[in-house]
Amino acid sequence: MLVDAHAHIDVKDFDKDRDQILKKCNIIVVNAGVDLESNLKSLELEKKYSNVIAAVGFHPEFVKDKINELDKCLELVEKARIISEVGLDYFWVKEDELRKKEIEILSRFLEIGEKEQKPLIIHVRGGFNDLVTILSSYKVKFVIHAFEGSIKNAKRVIELGGLISMPPILLRDKTRQEIIKNVDLEYILTETDSPFMAHEKMIRNEPCNVQLTIEKIAELKNIDIQEVEKKIENNFKKLLYL
Repeated sequence: MLVDAHAHIDVKDFDKDRDQILKKCNIIVVNAGVDLESNLKSLELEKKYSNVIAAVGFHPEFVKDKINELDKCLELVEKARIISEVGLDYFWVKEDELRKKEIEILSRFLEIGEKEQKPLIIHVRGGFNDLVTILSSYKVKFVIHAFEGSIKNAKRVIELGGLISMPPILLRDKTRQEIIKNVDLEYILTETDSPFMAHEKMIRNEPCNVQLTIEKIAELKNIDIQEVEKKIENNFKKLLYL
């Protein structure tokens, strides 16, 4: 069983062939909501497709423009098994006041995750030190989605009990390849962030491309492809408290 731990198949890029895309391979797809509309779509996709798991969250990029949706997004968490997409984004959000708001919002989702034993799949661009500080205050299972930090930061995530998730961009990203070489398979998940972060530039990414990531991980670690696939499936099951 393949695992796409973070995707956005609710977006219009998949409106014409969503059914076919989700049947292409034997895969579980976590569809991450980013605002109220996409959270609702994620929940509908889970009802429609047996291999889709809905994740509900509030993307930190929307801390200014969609803050009025936050309370409804928080309410929807009870309907989902996974919390996502949540986190910190200091790349697009520069104002100190808004960054503090991001921290406050993430803390609210972490509180729910701890209380309800729901894992969080977390977005972080910039703000890694702040994220580590926040995470150390909660007992939650979590994943850093599309991890792009240093080996040192990857090890900090692992020390806190987290996992790192890799999209197919791994195939053309030497920095991420070094991360994979230096992180035990026990702490790795696969994702696509579909339709983004594909193995080639300027093409639509799709869930079954996690197979390419698995093949690259196997190559980098010099182990069997099936072993990688099985281990990642098991890592995902542990994340879901299974």
